[in-house]
Amino acid sequence: AELDAAMPALEVAVQSLKKLKLAHVQEVKVLANPPAGVRLTMEVVCVMFGIKPVKKPDPERPGKKIDDYWQAARDGPLADPRKFLEDLLEFDKDNIPEEVIRKVTPYVEREDFDPAAIKKASVACEAICLWGRAMHKYHFVAKQVEPKKTALREAEATLEKTMEKLDKAEAELSAVEEKLDKLESDYNGAVAKQQSLEQQKANCEVKLLNAEKLLGGLGGEKSRWTDTVASLAANYDLIPGDCIVAASMVSYAGPFTSEYRVMLESKWIDSLVNNSV
Repeated sequence: AELDAAMPALEVAVQSLKKLKLAHVQEVKVLANPPAGVRLTMEVVCVMFGIKPVKKPDPERPGKKIDDYWQAARDGPLADPRKFLEDLLEFDKDNIPEEVIRKVTPYVEREDFDPAAIKKASVACEAICLWGRAMHKYHFVAKQVEPKKTALREAEATLEKTMEKLDKAEAELSAVEEKLDKLESDYNGAVAKQQSLEQQKANCEVKLLNAEKLLGGLGGEKSRWTDTVASLAANYDLIPGDCIVAASMVSYAGPFTSEYRVMLESKWIDSLVNNSV
């Protein structure tokens, strides 16, 4: 905010310089006996640019010398009006030496170093006066702002480092989250597999139980079939005799009473036994 306060005056000065025509500066250069306002303005220019005055004899004090900034200005900045305007526009306002500011301050505080008053003497010097006053004001404002700018740069540097650490931490967090996601996925897969295996185990237990029941049932059938096979094997040899007895009974015993049938059956069986049938 402090720096913004100096910017309008600086902008006005810059725009005034840009509006100057080369002829305006050339008019100042050719002045043989310039007005006081022109001399004062060019004296400030010499101080701002670090140009030393020309030492000339003091007409009022014989043997003494006075500082002639006008001659120094004509030999220096005004010698090349085009370059002079460029130097004014490109002046390094952020690095004005304190010694220069100390020397310029008394000029700025003078009532006659006023753009409106100097305009009466020279249009060019009015713009240069605005420039000189703006440079002076900008220096003090910038000086007040510089600690804040420094603090801002330090804060920005600290913020940048903090952001770098934050980015690194976020990257590490992202990697950890990816690992957690994978572990959770693996865990869910393992749980699902465990549940599937438990279901398979339960199914196997049911099948095993059913198999045991089946085997138990088949075990009884085995005993029954074993006895049946043994019985059939034992009766196999009796089949021829039984067939003979049965055929005889059907063929011959039909007309007789039961007593005769029993007697005949008994005789036939005895006969077969005696003949090993």
